[in-house]
Amino acid sequence: MKKVILSISAMLFVGVAAFAQGNTSSVNQNGNSDTGIVTQNGATNGATVDQLGDSNKSEVYQGIQPGIYNAKNNLSDVKQKGNNNGAFISQSNHDNKAYQTQTGDWNKATIWQDQIAPPVSALGGFDKATQVQKGKSNDATIDQGTTGNEKPTGAPFSAAQLATVAAVAVPFAPHNSNEATQTQTGDNNIAYASQGGVKNKSWQTQTSPTGTSAADANKSYHYQYGDENSATTVQNGTKLTESTLQIGNKNIATVTQTGAAHSSVAFSNGNMNTITVTQSGM
Repeated sequence: MKKVILSISAMLFVGVAAFAQGNTSSVNQNGNSDTGIVTQNGATNGATVDQLGDSNKSEVYQGIQPGIYNAKNNLSDVKQKGNNNGAFISQSNHDNKAYQTQTGDWNKATIWQDQIAPPVSALGGFDKATQVQKGKSNDATIDQGTTGNEKPTGAPFSAAQLATVAAVAVPFAPHNSNEATQTQTGDNNIAYASQGGVKNKSWQTQTSPTGTSAADANKSYHYQYGDENSATTVQNGTKLTESTLQIGNKNIATVTQTGAAHSSVAFSNGNMNTITVTQSGM
């Protein structure tokens, strides 16, 4: 049986859009082929969606007031347990936070975070997107606007590299087509992407054997600041670690790791640099 819940603002009803600030919505569904949709306008909204079962679908839309920069500070938290589930979060403006947790197989998670051009006095903001997937054959995608996101502050980067990135002013460009895609198969994979600028792309693909322990986890981190940078990481094995930091424009980094216990650091500062790393074996 297919069930649909439409939540607009804090109340569960259909056909009336609410523009008040500080709305809270909660959707709980237990079963298969359920759909939960939350739409919230304005700022400081909170949405939680919990779904248990297979082939469920969740959609959350927050801060959707075109041209209204203060439609910000929204929070969305989606949890799904089961197989073949889909979760989608779309947040406009800035200072938004999105969390997706999926347990099961063949699930898909997508987060879109964009910004609207503010007056100069209002520049700034911090968007955060976190995705956690447990199971196999899962897909995670983060597509972000611009400012914010955490810069690296420690190892494995050197003091000189950290000083360089600390001096970078992350540019503002609304709807700037940054893209981060994280695909994980197996257990205990970790992927993170931080991007500021225009048309940056991050691809992370991780595969590990079933039963891989946390101590043997694969880890991939992408940090890109500038325009049209590209970072690609492919990991297949256990205890593989990779960190990429690119500052500037049109830099390309490609890291491929197979086997076990490999470590790589890729750093570019400038324009049109190319780095290729291939590691294999036990």
